[in-house]
Amino acid sequence: MGWRRWGILAGTAVVAACVGGSDEQVVLRVNGTRVTVAEFRQRLDQERERVPPHLHALMESADVQKRYAQDLVRREILLQEATRRELDRRPAVTDRVRQAKEQVMLQTLLKEEIEEKVRVPEADVQTYYDGHAEEFSRDRLRAGHILVRTEEEAQQVLERLKGKEAFEALARRLSLDKASGAKGGELGIVERGATVPEFEKAAYALKVGEVSGPVKTQFGYHIIRVTGRETRPATPFAEVREDLSRRLLEERQRAAFEAFVDGLRERATVEVREDLLPVPAAPAGGGEGAGG
Repeated sequence: MGWRRWGILAGTAVVAACVGGSDEQVVLRVNGTRVTVAEFRQRLDQERERVPPHLHALMESADVQKRYAQDLVRREILLQEATRRELDRRPAVTDRVRQAKEQVMLQTLLKEEIEEKVRVPEADVQTYYDGHAEEFSRDRLRAGHILVRTEEEAQQVLERLKGKEAFEALARRLSLDKASGAKGGELGIVERGATVPEFEKAAYALKVGEVSGPVKTQFGYHIIRVTGRETRPATPFAEVREDLSRRLLEERQRAAFEAFVDGLRERATVEVREDLLPVPAAPAGGGEGAGG
């Protein structure tokens, strides 16, 4: 059920009564619980983070803040009723509270240890771009291939090509890729990113007219021939800078995360009883009841 469907804030609970000095101005009271001006501002700022920036100014208006105050009242009334019923003592509730607390702790830890420490300077993005020109090349190849099941079969194909048998004839007769085989192995234009990495790397390393050695992929073994190449200017740095910066940041954060976890694991005492896995599922209907 969505909280906002019922006009209930999904944020943190209203601060309990008697928090802060007695001289603080109080915006609202619900039974023994009060919210001061400072506390109201804090919650309003938290709510601002959940809405688009263009709505931030609107949240400073009196009308919006009056509605927000009523939202806080509704939420606190419901929380107090839930507390009166001692729902906070139910195992299902305490377990979810524990999980939520653990999740917030993990998010805070990773924010402090990874997000706030790992950066990608603009110079690093430019250096990567300059050193990996092939990634941003827009060159295109015209290529064909003969796909066979084993490396031994691929070597036999190469020997027959060296014996002057026609590439097209062997593709029609031997290739497991029947679609291209029917066209003499012709694949047409092969752009970067259109094939599996192993195939692309081997194909783009060939000159026009050259034939590769056996290239292993998940599909089998390929003998690749390049019949044409179209050279075009590389994608400009300005067009890839943002995406490249994001990708490098993700890679560095992932590496930092793995290193951080590995370091903690080395200092920890860990035991995993794999002989007890898999753990069978609980019988249907065997979960906790709704009662307290």
